[in-house]
Amino acid sequence: MSVQVAIWGANISGGFLRSEAEQEKDGSFAYNLRLTQFADALGVDAILFPTRYLGGLGGEDGSDGQLDSLSIVGALAAHTERIHFISAVLPGFVPPVTLAKMGATLDVITSGRWHVNLVSGWFQGEQEMFGVPWMSHSERYRRSEEYLQVVKGLWQHEEFSFRGDYYQIHAGRIRPFPVQKPYPAIFQGGNSEEAQIMAGKLSDWYFMNGAPLDELQRQMNRVREVAALHNRQVRFAVNAFVIARETEREALEEFQYIVERADLTAINKFKNHARGAAGMWSRAAAISDFVANNEGFRTGLVGSYQQVREKIDELHRAGIDMILTAFRHPLDELGPFFEEVMRAQKGNVMS
Repeated sequence: MSVQVAIWGANISGGFLRSEAEQEKDGSFAYNLRLTQFADALGVDAILFPTRYLGGLGGEDGSDGQLDSLSIVGALAAHTERIHFISAVLPGFVPPVTLAKMGATLDVITSGRWHVNLVSGWFQGEQEMFGVPWMSHSERYRRSEEYLQVVKGLWQHEEFSFRGDYYQIHAGRIRPFPVQKPYPAIFQGGNSEEAQIMAGKLSDWYFMNGAPLDELQRQMNRVREVAALHNRQVRFAVNAFVIARETEREALEEFQYIVERADLTAINKFKNHARGAAGMWSRAAAISDFVANNEGFRTGLVGSYQQVREKIDELHRAGIDMILTAFRHPLDELGPFFEEVMRAQKGNVMS
């Protein structure tokens, strides 16, 4: 099966670079509609809408706001035909029963093209601002494990009961069930040991921050070990900020241009916010590692079209089934990327 390509949705304003270099920052619904329809026509496999209640992802402060990652899918679905939607969800903000109901509804609306990306949450200030109790890293993942057990149980059983430390369900019923069987594929991020254990036990896809191949392989091996103990298989996706140009020189010049204009204030602010993120950004050292969202430059998709294609092939051979891509100017760069890099890549299987 060919490697799949996903893109970041733009529901959080401000772009994906902590740099003063020009980039697309529009987070409006109108822009997201254009982006999603363009991606759908190109053959992009999926679009991931991140979640944030405070601030942005790149260097901006998110002053223009954030569109909800679930609601936006309901509005976009009728304007697309093939692309899959992935909504990031924070357990502290959306109860599992609410997600089970909304998710089943979105899967019906999209005719089986919706998925959830459960993010346990590392932004302490965001949660405390809205009265969400701040938990230790390990406790956040214990809660997330229960969360997924509840959601999957409600999606698969006529009647479901659950008694845990965080959630209790008494003969709960959700109708309609999702279109996808046994349920919409569950994505999950995080680079810590707790995240890898949870992915092996409960998730269908494991999202990794950008990293060199050896680091990615260590994470995948650990998830596979856990999955094997539970007779499961997990698929893998990695984040990457893409600069693909006709020549390597052009790509490297643009990379240098972006990094030379790194927004150090935004980077330092981000580092302070991300102190509670165990595992993620633990190996980031260079300024460039923090310029692109989720360590996107560390994956190495910067070069000529041929070099980027070869790197993607290398990642795929190592066991990565999806590349989550970001671009400075998505509407300008996605077309050439698909034409020159992904021309031979086909398939849209998200199960």
